[in-house]
Amino acid sequence: MKRLSLLSIILIPGLAVSATDEGKLAFEKACARCHTVTPQSHGTGKSTTASKPAPPKTRTRAIDLGPLLSQRTPEQLRTWIAAPTQVNRKTNCDTRLLPEADRDLLFTFLALSIHPPPPQREETLRKQLQQDLEARRARKQRKAQDLSRPSQGKK
Repeated sequence: MKRLSLLSIILIPGLAVSATDEGKLAFEKACARCHTVTPQSHGTGKSTTASKPAPPKTRTRAIDLGPLLSQRTPEQLRTWIAAPTQVNRKTNCDTRLLPEADRDLLFTFLALSIHPPPPQREETLRKQLQQDLEARRARKQRKAQDLSRPSQGKK
């Protein structure tokens, strides 16, 4: 039993990356003509980094789904992907030709795109090391400046 859970812990991140890549392909196939996805930072509503620009399109500007998707529940997002015209009759979105498996991959991609996973441990440690080195350099500079100043003690 423990081996099975350990194996799943090791394999699940790789499967999630694969699902995200396949979901990105489904997004490009069904949505990228008119839409982009900008990840949203946690709590501020401002974007952090933009996804790749949409391929050439017939519309004059792409609709960014990031702010819209962050306001939707997973159920609302699934409903939109399954039948966008039932949610909004005026939409040009059409996912009828997407197989059910691609719809699930698209849902996963969109959910992870608007709420990116936390940084990996190596990245966090690298940033922390950089901050520690900068703090150490600043202390050394202050110490060197203090030693180079003549002391102004009592006579």
